[in-house]
Amino acid sequence: MSQHNPASAAPLSRRTLLAGAAMGMGLGCMLPAAVQAQTVNRIIVPFPAGGPADFMGRLLAEKLKDELGRTVMIDNRPGAGTRLAAEVLKNAPADGATVLLAPVDPMFIGPAIYANMRFNPATDFKPITDVTGVQFGIAVSAASPIKTLAQFVQTAKANPDHGSIGITTVGSLLHFLAMDFVAVSRSGSTLVPYRGGAPMVTELLGGQVSSGMDATTTLTEYHRAGKLRVLAVAGDKRADSLPDVPTFAEAGYPTLVASSRYVLYAHANMAPATIAQWNQAVRKVLAMPDVRDKLGRVGYDLLPGGSTEEVVRYTDALAARWLPIIKASGYKGD
Repeated sequence: MSQHNPASAAPLSRRTLLAGAAMGMGLGCMLPAAVQAQTVNRIIVPFPAGGPADFMGRLLAEKLKDELGRTVMIDNRPGAGTRLAAEVLKNAPADGATVLLAPVDPMFIGPAIYANMRFNPATDFKPITDVTGVQFGIAVSAASPIKTLAQFVQTAKANPDHGSIGITTVGSLLHFLAMDFVAVSRSGSTLVPYRGGAPMVTELLGGQVSSGMDATTTLTEYHRAGKLRVLAVAGDKRADSLPDVPTFAEAGYPTLVASSRYVLYAHANMAPATIAQWNQAVRKVLAMPDVRDKLGRVGYDLLPGGSTEEVVRYTDALAARWLPIIKASGYKGD
C-alpha cells in the first residue's frame, strides 16, 4: 500500500492558504459561541483516581460526552476535605465548562469548623443537581464474634480495648456521626482516624482496629464478599446496596440518622441556561439502566436527579439537623 509523502506534495500557494484560513474563520463564526468556548468540559473530583467517587465521575463523563456533544474530562483534586477542589471551581471561569462533583456535607460543615475558608459555598457555588445518595455504616471483621450493633456496644463497655472505631475523612459528617454514636451509646469507644477507606479496611481486616465507619461505597464490596460484616447504616432507610443491614434506628438508636449526597456544583455566575443544560443531561444519564446498575453495585443510593432548589432544600435540612451537634462538639479543623 503506497504511503503519501508530504515532502513530494506541491507547496500550497499563499492564495490557497488565505482562502483556507478564511473558510475556517467563516465556519467558526457559524458555530454557537458556547460550542466554540466549551469544546472540552471538566468535572473536578475531590478524591484520588481509582476510588468510588472517581468511578462515578468517570461514568458520568463517559455518558455526558454524548448528551452534551463535548468531551468531558475528570480532574482529580484530592485533599483538605474537598476544599482544594472547591477552590479550583471558584477560580475557574464561569463559562459552564467546569463543574465540581462533591458531597454536600462539606459545603455546610466547612464554614462551621474552618477559620480561613478561601471560598463561601453559599455565594460562590450553585447546585446543578444531586447525583447519588451515600450512606454511612459501621462494620466489623467477618472473623469477629460480634453480630449486631448492640453486641458491639456491650463489648466496648465491658472492654474498651475492643471498642475502637476507625474513621475516615476527619471533620466530615461521618466523623460527627461517629462522635454522636459514641456519646449516645455511651460505649466509651475511641475514634481512630485514617487517611482514607483503604488503610482503615486493611487494619480492620487485620484486627488492628475493632470496627470501622465509612461510606457504604467503601464497605459494600467487602460485606458482599464475606470479609466485613456491616452492623448498621445511618440513613433514614436501609441502603439500596445493603438491604440485609438494619439502620441505626432499627438497631435502637433513632436519633442517629445521617446520610449525604453527591452533588454537581457550578460556579455561582454560570448562566442559568447552561445550568439547565447540565441538569437535563445529567438526569438523562442517571435514568440509563447500565448507569443505575453500575452505581448501585458500587454502593450508591440511586437518585433521579433534582433541581437547584431541591438540592438547596435538602442541604438546608441536613445542616439544620447536624450543625447544632457540630457546634456543640467544639471541634475545629486545622
